[in-house]
Amino acid sequence: MHKELKYLLLTNSFFLFANNLFAPLFALFIQKIDSAVFHVGGIWSTYIFGVGILTFILSRYENHIEYADYFLIAGFFFRMIGWIAYYFSTQLWHLYLIQIIMAIGEALGSPSYNVIYSRFLTKGKYGSDWGLNTSITSFVIGFASLFGGLIVQYFGFDILFIIMIVSSIISIIIGFYYCKILDK
Repeated sequence: MHKELKYLLLTNSFFLFANNLFAPLFALFIQKIDSAVFHVGGIWSTYIFGVGILTFILSRYENHIEYADYFLIAGFFFRMIGWIAYYFSTQLWHLYLIQIIMAIGEALGSPSYNVIYSRFLTKGKYGSDWGLNTSITSFVIGFASLFGGLIVQYFGFDILFIIMIVSSIISIIIGFYYCKILDK
């Protein structure tokens, strides 16, 4: 396996960890602000539709491999801004706006991750390289989901968001280091 893939997997793992601390608890958080179940679906659909539209638009610019690493870091950055915003959100409209910010981050980050990852696949081992990505992703998501539930149970959402923000800062720092490796 190429060292570039190892750094990319490490970078993405910190981000996935941060994201999935909160993901399974999303509905509980929304219902603390507004108890209408409709808003859980409405806020999530705002994100999903935003990702679909923005990815369709932005991915056309992400075909340029020399800029893919910067799109990846920008994606991490926008999602970090979204997590910071969750920390301060108190109104329902805040949550809808945050989902648009998060959708921008996803639309910037995910296609560029795929471009970079695909670039360094080992010839003849595409399945096992992508399988490793899926396997690591599953373990990180599973651990983060369990850990996120424990954090909220014992310390609350504010501490959870702080941990998410710190994890995303780590992914951005590793991402910058990773970009320097790609430039060599």
